[in-house]
Amino acid sequence: MTALPAIANLPTLSQEGGLAGYLAAIRKFPMLTAEQEAIYARRWREAGDREAAYHLVTAHLRLAAKIALKHRGYGLPLADLISEANLGLMQAVKRFEPDTGFRLSTYAIWWIKATVQEYVLRSWSLVKIGTTAAQKKLFFNLRRLKRKIAGTADDALSSEQVGLIADELKVTPQDVVEMDGRLRGDVSLNVPVDLRDADADMLDRLADPSPDPERLLAEADDRAQLRASIDRALAVLSARERGIIEQRYLRDRPATLDELGRSFGVSRERVRQIEQRALQKLQTAVSARGSRPQPADGRVRPALRRRRDAVRPGAATVVAMTA
Repeated sequence: MTALPAIANLPTLSQEGGLAGYLAAIRKFPMLTAEQEAIYARRWREAGDREAAYHLVTAHLRLAAKIALKHRGYGLPLADLISEANLGLMQAVKRFEPDTGFRLSTYAIWWIKATVQEYVLRSWSLVKIGTTAAQKKLFFNLRRLKRKIAGTADDALSSEQVGLIADELKVTPQDVVEMDGRLRGDVSLNVPVDLRDADADMLDRLADPSPDPERLLAEADDRAQLRASIDRALAVLSARERGIIEQRYLRDRPATLDELGRSFGVSRERVRQIEQRALQKLQTAVSARGSRPQPADGRVRPALRRRRDAVRPGAATVVAMTA
């Protein structure tokens, strides 16, 4: 079958005539009976008859326009939506087989929808929308369900409405809330909350999620005491234990068990045992020296890493610092 050529002389959505002018222009093309459609489709498939393809396309421009208009709520140019819908229609005509027993409109509707939706997804970016089938389904059905449930697609949803839509589309309520916010657009935090008070905007009403200064000071003090306890506890380790701890936890690139085994002339498993014993010694020493409640098991490892990040001592300086 010959590839479908670009159909010339199709009406376009111009600024002069607008949408009404375009719809009036495409209504002038005659609809086809089932027999006429089959004849034209066979002429196109068997002989590559461009005139037959032209009749098939123009007879279904109203269908393409109807589908394009259903996607006008995504803030994209209507002329582009209609152009994409017409491209999908041409793809359907190219692939239509008249002997299947279906009308072209039944087949074309899927091609038109797919083409328009692909254009919408490309324009909105999958980074903003999401990549899963459920998220795409939510993106293209949320407005319709909002109008059905809430009567409008512009207002925010109540928690009950969010639950109904989430159940209908098999997604989480959080997905519905996030997608609804994206489709309704960004809201400036400098918008006045009350028109009677222009100085009070939404930004003033936002809660500060950061911890209060008292909590920050307490956490910093706790970290400092724990780091000091570990520095003192390192002194109780043997030279081999301290060397393994240094290279496993106090280096920018921690050494592997295999590397340490070769360095100390022992097996990988023996290095692991020495490491565990050294960590237990540190745990015991920190718990015994500290005036605060004893740290939970496993706290020594992250504390060693925080000490590394804060001090980053070299191998030669650790012994001097902890002695």
